[in-house]
This record gives sequence, structure tokens and C-alpha cells, in this order.
Amino acid sequence: MMWLFHRCGEYLSCEVRTCLENAGFELLIAQSGRIQREWYPDEGEIEQRWDRLNRELRREGWGELYGATK
Repeated sequence: MMWLFHRCGEYLSCEVRTCLENAGFELLIAQSGRIQREWYPDEGEIEQRWDRLNRELRREGWGELYGATK
């Protein structure tokens, strides 16, 4: 799933996907040509991380540009 955010002319994308290299899930956060990759072993952990990140982005003034896509 992918989410797109905007803030004052800046854009940020977050993608949650199944990790192809090993079991688990990846969270990719892309902003200004830089990609941050995080790995989580199970669905519960990636969901908790996404919830924390989503709240943090909104506190920092990021608005959701588009809803989740598959």
C-alpha cells in the first residue's frame, strides 16, 4: 500500500510492502530523492510502526495527498 503526503510544496511517499529478500515487510519512506528503508518481521509490527509514523507526519504538518492505494 502507498500513501502520498504534502507540506508547503514538499512531497513524501510511504509504501508498505512484502519484503522480497526475506520473510517480513518493508516500509519505504521517500522524500527529496532519498529513500529510507525499514524491515519488520511480521504484520503486527509494521502496522504499529505505520500508525506511529502516520501520527508523527500529521503532527509535523503533513497532509495526505491521496489515500492508500494497492
